[in-house]
Amino acid sequence: MGKYFIITVDTEGDNLWNWDGKSEIKTENSLYIPRFQELCEKYGFLPVYLTNYEMALDDRWVEYSSQKAKEGKCEIGMHIHAWNTPPIYDLESKYTGLPYATEYPIDIIREKIRTLKTLLEERYDAEIKSHRSGRWALSEEYLKALYESGITIDCSVTPQISLKRMPGRTVKFGNDYSKYTKNPNYIYEDMIEIPMSTRLVHRFTQGSWKHRIKNLVFGEDMWLRPIRKGFSDMMYLTRRIESESDTEYLEFMIHSSELMPGGSGYFKEEKDVERLFSDMEKYFEHISKSGYIGVTLSQYAEIIKSRKEEK
Repeated sequence: MGKYFIITVDTEGDNLWNWDGKSEIKTENSLYIPRFQELCEKYGFLPVYLTNYEMALDDRWVEYSSQKAKEGKCEIGMHIHAWNTPPIYDLESKYTGLPYATEYPIDIIREKIRTLKTLLEERYDAEIKSHRSGRWALSEEYLKALYESGITIDCSVTPQISLKRMPGRTVKFGNDYSKYTKNPNYIYEDMIEIPMSTRLVHRFTQGSWKHRIKNLVFGEDMWLRPIRKGFSDMMYLTRRIESESDTEYLEFMIHSSELMPGGSGYFKEEKDVERLFSDMEKYFEHISKSGYIGVTLSQYAEIIKSRKEEK
């Protein structure tokens, strides 16, 4: 097996964690993405910018990323936030979370998919193949609608992680992926799921004794993303995944808004963003020296398909 490194970026508006559901969504973080792109290029990595509706309307972002995509230095995919992707459809408000795409009637879902995919393909003059749903939501109906629209790659699954503590608008729980396979798999004959690098880890961590025992007994959700302890947590999870003999890839993720001071709750000030870039630089350098090959979602999907054809 090879060793492949995939970078996915949920490319979306500023600080949606604090969005009130009514105000205009700003996209100033588009001005901060080039620094991240340059970091990826430094180590030969190819980010996949999973772009949502408001970012697809941002001329600054589209102009910059279109050129990079044409140069083969990144991939543009689709990231649906159902709450503001047309057509707008009001849901009953039972809970406080932003709505999952899977809460909408299937005909509305199909139209939202068509709207965003068409917009992206017109803006980028390229076929859109890859997708991640907002808030990691999937259902059989939703996947079928994506497949019928021409999407051939999804990366919304978070293996070993349950999102049951994340309410939507009409449902109390998100998806439970705790028993989902951690490796790529075919959803349909030519549609592949490439799961995010997440694991439930049992370890004795820092903090109060109650917190330490809880993580040791019940486990701790770990994501290959540079938040909280940044570099050290990413390295811990990387070693854990590398110990699995049947896993050949790492899928890193970040939100574009996290690259901007104040664009998220994780990196509120400039010094926090500088720490973020320092952690990513160290991690990318380690991954590069460890022999990983940087690929996009589409490139890795082709590798998987070629193996199937050889059998």
